[in-house]
Amino acid sequence: MRTRLTAPVVLAHGLFGFERIGLGPLTLATYFRGIPELLRAMGNRVLVSQVHPTGGIQRRARDLGERILAAFPDEPVHIIGHSMGGLDTRELLTDPAWSGRVLSVTTISTPHLGSTMADLARRSFGPVYQFLKAIGWDHEGFLDLIPDRAVRWHERTQAPEGIPCFSVAGDPPESEVCWPLQRLFALMSRREGPNDGLVSVASASAFGRPLPAWPTDHLQQMNWWTGYPRLRVPPNIAAAYASVVENMALCERAPEYAERH
Repeated sequence: MRTRLTAPVVLAHGLFGFERIGLGPLTLATYFRGIPELLRAMGNRVLVSQVHPTGGIQRRARDLGERILAAFPDEPVHIIGHSMGGLDTRELLTDPAWSGRVLSVTTISTPHLGSTMADLARRSFGPVYQFLKAIGWDHEGFLDLIPDRAVRWHERTQAPEGIPCFSVAGDPPESEVCWPLQRLFALMSRREGPNDGLVSVASASAFGRPLPAWPTDHLQQMNWWTGYPRLRVPPNIAAAYASVVENMALCERAPEYAERH
């Protein structure tokens, strides 16, 4: 499927995210592994965000807005937010100035209601958080994902009127979860039910209109741990992103479709 959008696509990364890691022209790793190239091969213009890796939602949202304005100062955009990138996008859209700049929002495995993992991390790594605070390193992002705090933020941050908003959850079978997430997947299954190893289906689906869940874990959604070399994208991941882009195209082609969502 080769869907070409009129407006550019912004890929907003999650916690610990980055655009690329490399030495000069040599790229060692990217957050969205091969995904920007996939979307560009469809004929689309793509911006990969670069925001503070562990900062709070408000700081990351400001960074996101600045990156978009620098790349596309006079154009509306579609935004795909993976994990915390979806929360950054929602926070950005609380500013009325962005109401006419965003054509659609799609969040992928975003912890709209927080994640058990954030709560466990706080309890396990409390001294580390205190150290980060002492040296002045912004680590509010970890705290923003604690369920109690996240739910309060979610309740006061409603979907903006006039912007079609969609959500995608990850719901893989246990046998398909990559080994780094297997223990976390089992733990979350006991505590929150279906999940992708880091975010529950219920949390990921709590915003906008839920689209069909992807049978992929949290890392596979970024094309990590899929077994494919370099920047190649496996067919199932390529098809998943293509379906999201086709949904965006519907928002562009059919205003009545966008208005219903």
